[in-house]
Order: sequence, then structure tokens, then C-alpha cells
Amino acid sequence: MNIGSMSIMQNGIRGFQNAQSLINRSAADLAHLNVTRSSQTPEASEEADEVSAIRSPEESVAALKQGEIYARAGAKVISAGYDTIGTLLDIRV
Repeated sequence: MNIGSMSIMQNGIRGFQNAQSLINRSAADLAHLNVTRSSQTPEASEEADEVSAIRSPEESVAALKQGEIYARAGAKVISAGYDTIGTLLDIRV
């Protein structure tokens, strides 16, 4: 039996997982910025910035907040899917 709310929950889970990935990547960028700035000379730091695609601290913090918003939205979609399934299962024929 294919229930439409199952695909809703799958989309919510996928959205939540994407949010986790964004948060993890942003946190790693922030951690990497902290390590490279404290352990490298200014010349080496400039070269590392040119080679890597690491975001600025401001962009990383903004991406963390964006990930939080995406995670909340995914959780609400999952919750709505569970409520829909519960409603469908409570119906008496």
C-alpha cells in the first residue's frame, strides 16, 4: 500500500539530513579556519586561502543558522507526515 504521507516523511527526513550535512560542513569550515589561522604564518595562510574553498567565518555562521532553519522545517514536515498517518489509521470503516 502506497501512502502519500510516507513520501512526505521521506522528504522531511531528506531535508533534515541535508540540514545536518550543511551544519557539519559549516562547523568543519569554522574549525579549520581556527586551526589554520593560529598555526600558519601570514604567507602560508594566504596561500591556503587561495587553494581551499573554505568560506569566511561570517558565511559559515550564516550557513549554520540556515542549517538550523532547514532542520526545523524538516522536523515539522516529518511531524506532519506522522500526524497524517495517524489520522489515516484512526479512520474506521
